[in-house]
This record gives sequence, structure tokens and C-alpha cells, in this order.
Amino acid sequence: MKLVSYAGQQLLTSDDVAETLLTLAAAIASEGESEAVEIPIVLDGEKDWADLLVGVGNDVLVSPHHSGDPEPDFSTEVDELRAHRHFPKTSDDSSARGDIDIPALSDFDMGHGL
Repeated sequence: MKLVSYAGQQLLTSDDVAETLLTLAAAIASEGESEAVEIPIVLDGEKDWADLLVGVGNDVLVSPHHSGDPEPDFSTEVDELRAHRHFPKTSDDSSARGDIDIPALSDFDMGHGL
């Protein structure tokens, strides 16, 4: 479990959510933007939600939190955060920004028919 410190508040969430939030916040800031992001949190032992403004000028601190409680499964919510348009794409993701499909050399007409 991790504590996300934001605007003087501390929010309890899963390790995956906290890691994904930091990556997304940095990516949004690198674009010179800020955006509202909703993350799942644990409040009084129950799942709840928090809205954070992340990006330029918005500091987010993540720290460990030791608890005897099991870590919640927020994997669906993590996948949704990773689907954000600014979240860095892996090199094996063909939809990553900047990827260009390069046709094979055999796809070109090499002067035939000119």
C-alpha cells in the first residue's frame, strides 16, 4: 500500500495505482498540461475515489504505508489510467505516438511502369 500526499491530504491506495499515477502525472507535466485524474483509494477500509489535478504545478508525493490489511485489487482502474492519452506507451505498442509503419522494400514500384 502507498500513501499519496496531495494538497495537504494523504490518500491510501495500492502500489500499482500510486506508481501509475506518478508516471501519468510526469507525462502530463512534460506536455506542459494539467488534468483532473480520478484514482481509487481506501477510505475507512472501503473503496472510494479521489479526484486529483495532476501535471504542471501540482506536486504529488508517494510514500510507503505499512498495513496488516490486504492490498486492494485496483487492476481495472490501473488499466484505465494507463490507457490515458499521455501515459507513455511501451515500444511493443503499435499505437504509441511517433510510430510509423514503414512498408517493405518490395511494396515499392521500383521504376516499373514509369
